[in-house]
Amino acid sequence: MGVILAALAVAQFREYYFYGKVIDTLKNPLEGVELTLRDVSTSRSYHVKTNKKGEFKLAGLPHGVYKASFKKEGFAVKEDEWRFETPQAAMQKTEIPDIVLVTVDQIRKQEELKELQGALKDASEKIKQTDYDGAEALLKSVLGKNSSDTNALYLLGIAQARKKMYPEAIEALTRVIQSNPDFAPALFELAVCHQQMSDAGKALELYQKTVAVDPANPDAHYNIGLILFERNRVDEALGSFEKALSLRPGDPAYLEMAGRCFINRADYPKAIEYLEKAKAGYTDADRIKFLDELITKLKEQPSK
Repeated sequence: MGVILAALAVAQFREYYFYGKVIDTLKNPLEGVELTLRDVSTSRSYHVKTNKKGEFKLAGLPHGVYKASFKKEGFAVKEDEWRFETPQAAMQKTEIPDIVLVTVDQIRKQEELKELQGALKDASEKIKQTDYDGAEALLKSVLGKNSSDTNALYLLGIAQARKKMYPEAIEALTRVIQSNPDFAPALFELAVCHQQMSDAGKALELYQKTVAVDPANPDAHYNIGLILFERNRVDEALGSFEKALSLRPGDPAYLEMAGRCFINRADYPKAIEYLEKAKAGYTDADRIKFLDELITKLKEQPSK
């Protein structure tokens, strides 16, 4: 009887044959990785190291739940749980999916990236809440760690522009488009800064680049119209205002400027049509009163 029990115990002990490979994030095999398997129920441990091909083999283990630990200098420890609780009558060869180890340096960079992304998110929220000083402080901290981070430079440019620090904003936004010439939001914000600095020529150039990249930006079309209107290029300005209106119908500012173009062309009925629509869209009492008076004067003018 004792002989039979002993035989069963031996058979039970040699139930699983584990094999697999340890690699890095570039799928290169890792030699000398220390694998420790600990049987949760008995606390018995099994040890092996990977060979030159990154392979490991462990034969003759009983069924159970195992805690696996993979260690190699310069890499973060990888831990896993292997559940092989089904008893086997014969040894079961079991391939473990590739184990990927990440270097300590990669982990550090991932943590830094996560921290930076959190700071950028916080800065963006501060801009939405008009806390431009708070946003600027956060973004300068980010740029202190990575001076070429284009997301941080873009947000810094916006925060500084909202503070009317246009030369500083222009510097930050220019660096963004030097790295990414087709980044339409940065082109638009940079154009606004130049327009505020009374550099209409540069602003016009940048607005035109904006609509070339992002033709669905109504504000860029509108601002092009404003600059052209100021330069007495009325027909071209009207075309830009109409493009803006096709993208955002009913905008009172767009309608008003289109109406002013028709006044300039002495097409008073058309001007009145646009200005009436603009008046209906405004909520500012002074603006409504101004348009009322203008419309009244236009109705007194002879038609073209």
